Amino acid sequence: MSCFGRDRRLRREENKMFDDSYTRRIFISKVLMIVAINLIFTVMVMSFFVFHMGARRFLLRHWYIGLIAMAVIITICIMMCFCISLFRKSPWKYILLVIYVIAHAALVSCSAVRYHPKLVFIAVAVCAAIVVLLGLFARFAPCDFTGCWVFVFLLCIVVLIMGIVAIFIPSFRIVYVSFGVLLFSIFIVIDLQMLIGGKTHKNQFDEEDFILAAMFLYSDIIFLFLFLLDLIGLIDS
Repeated sequence: MSCFGRDRRLRREENKMFDDSYTRRIFISKVLMIVAINLIFTVMVMSFFVFHMGARRFLLRHWYIGLIAMAVIITICIMMCFCISLFRKSPWKYILLVIYVIAHAALVSCSAVRYHPKLVFIAVAVCAAIVVLLGLFARFAPCDFTGCWVFVFLLCIVVLIMGIVAIFIPSFRIVYVSFGVLLFSIFIVIDLQMLIGGKTHKNQFDEEDFILAAMFLYSDIIFLFLFLLDLIGLIDS
């Protein structure tokens, strides 16, 4: 997620070639292609478990697979903070990317099988529409969100507290998931602006960080979908 981003200004000054518009377009295309492939794989895995009754019952019976997947995701996110060099070296960055995507696919599938297939694909459509709109906003908005780390950190704390409260007060859950949707929408805007870079944005990804950029953006979209699915399920019920 984008909360693990770093200030890239000094390294950008050292690498002037990345300020070339053609190099930047290649970088953006590479990241978006990786994200698209990851999302397609995740949707295919999720669709299999949603529509195949045997696979659906398997995940409902072995619900703890989702907890294991979440533990793997958190572990890799921690590695992004303290072992960031691993995500710039081959083949480690590709191995970690594959593990990261499989863990997300397992988590999404474990969540999706608890809902009617119609609700799942409504959430997919709504998530896709929101991501497109956020992409347009990130590209053309005159404001820079890449330096708003204090605000994002405070919002993360608020969402965390709301999640704890929602465990004891189920009726509060709809407020919690609504703020979760808002939080990951902001993360997506920040990641996209860091991807676009340029002089108008305080922070940006380095050219060698295409795997990290793809992992951040992919994870934000997945968690936006999970919160949307939960929200749509609550509204439907």
